[in-house]
Amino acid sequence: PVWRNEKPGPGRFREFWQCDADTVGTSTVAADAEICGMLAAALENAGIGRDQFLVRVNNRKVMNGVLETANLMGDDMAAQRGITMRAIDKLDRLGEDGVRALLGAGRKDESGAFTDGANLATEQADIIMGFVQAERADGAATCARLRELIGSSETGAEGVNELEEIAMLLDAQGYGPDRIKIDPSVVRGLGYYTGPVYEAELTFEVIDEKGQKRQFGSVAGGGRYDDLVKRFTGQQVPATGVSIGVDRLLAALSATGRLR
Repeated sequence: PVWRNEKPGPGRFREFWQCDADTVGTSTVAADAEICGMLAAALENAGIGRDQFLVRVNNRKVMNGVLETANLMGDDMAAQRGITMRAIDKLDRLGEDGVRALLGAGRKDESGAFTDGANLATEQADIIMGFVQAERADGAATCARLRELIGSSETGAEGVNELEEIAMLLDAQGYGPDRIKIDPSVVRGLGYYTGPVYEAELTFEVIDEKGQKRQFGSVAGGGRYDDLVKRFTGQQVPATGVSIGVDRLLAALSATGRLR
């Protein structure tokens, strides 16, 4: 059982249960690819149709490479870097215009509440928006575009290499972009991720508390956290994993009439 420090909503309760799967002790991204394939298979076996979900994959190293290219990696840029990453994470809800506003002076929502922006220069915002808009028709084309955006960043190049390997391994297992795809807009909010990150999104619509249709949204997420164990034990132990929101998955199955 875990607790959410954000506004509850349909299928998003304050207290909820999650089911985790982790691989500890290996640094190869084959483990990340395996986690993504397992997640897709688990959702299908639970009753979510193949055309009703999408596992989206990115890499924090690529994001860091883009931030480096945009001159946002210094200690004095930590606040702007945090706002930038949170803005990207809201792309599906705010759209590209909303993200760009948060990269600039800020954004006022429908209620009149104002959210401070990162106050990036136009050139910096353009680099970040290029990253957000980097998705192409397939994983290879997306990775090629990401290589253009990271410039000379070695960290970014390492991240793109890992994404290409993950895409190759998943393709060999029969997981095409209809189920698992490279998506640069996935950043994941937790600060301890060090490499590949992934999120499972349910793509069908439900009726919210206001009686309006909306996409069900995320039901699982995770990524590689190679430095987390060291924080508590002092030992460097590579690890990767994913968490599925059990209550949220049950709500999805109920909404689709598949809960028995």
